[in-house]
Formats: sequence, C-alpha cells, structure tokens
Amino acid sequence: MDTFFEQIVPIKKTAKDYFCLIGIWILSLFLSYVAFAFLARLLIFAITVSGLIFYGAYQLSKKLFIEYEYIVTNTSLDIDKITAKSSRKRVMSIEIPEVESIEKYDSNKKLPSGAQKTVFGCNKTDKNAYCLLAVKNGKEKQVLVFAPDDRIKEGILKTLPRFIANSAFK
Repeated sequence: MDTFFEQIVPIKKTAKDYFCLIGIWILSLFLSYVAFAFLARLLIFAITVSGLIFYGAYQLSKKLFIEYEYIVTNTSLDIDKITAKSSRKRVMSIEIPEVESIEKYDSNKKLPSGAQKTVFGCNKTDKNAYCLLAVKNGKEKQVLVFAPDDRIKEGILKTLPRFIANSAFK
C-alpha cells in the first residue's frame, strides 16, 4: 500500500519581517512623492511611475509570506517552500532510509557539522521541532529542522531504519 501524507507549516513573522514590510511601503510612498514632485508637468507619466512603484512594493512584500510543505510519499520526504501561496520551490528531497538520526531540536544546541545543505522548514522557536540528519549517496550530509504532525511522523516511521525508528520522535 502506498504512503502519502502532506502538511503545510506557515512561518510566523518576526519583528524584522514586520519592520521590512513597513520599510518597503514607506519607501514606496516616498518614491511616489518624489515621482510626483519631479514629474508634476507630466501627470500621466507621474501616475504611471507611481503605480509601478506601488506594484513593485506589493510584489516585494509578498515575498515575506512563506510556508513550508512536507510531503511523505512512500520512502521519500520532500520539503517545498511556498511563497505568497503562489510560488512553489523544492528545497530538499530526502530518501527516508538514508536518515541517520532524528532528535528533538534545541536552538541552544549546534546543528550537526559538515552539512552541505541545511534547511529550516519551520519556525526557529517551534517547541515541536526536530532535527533530521540524512546522508545522501553515502557522502553529502543534509540537515532538516522541521515540525511534523503525527501523520508525517507515522509516514516517516514506516520506512525509517529500525535502529533509528526506536529512538526517533521521542
């Protein structure tokens, strides 16, 4: 029987994200004012430039709305980054039998060293986060910090090597 589970995890905005949003819109208002000040004689052109400035600010601010999707399909775990609920990009794909360890994530503890790829697929302050270490093709280390729900954990445990499954998600 095939295994398929998926979960979407929205990333909470930090104070830095809100500061960036406010800064983008204040800058767009300022640039729009400058456009009207210098192009007052060409009103249609000033309105067009101002509209383009606000459109650019809107497109830029959409980039701050991020979600991650975990997809477990049989023996693979895929992590997609979804931006503004419209753009999707695969950031990591892990074969579950290649997982070497899964342990509770502690922000005070260092992540495994020597990883070629590290992905934070959840909020950095999430209390239900786990750190997963996988070795791809026996040489490339991948580290994933994620916050799976019970269905995702169940899907991972089905194909996880037994010696790791006994201590995983504890």
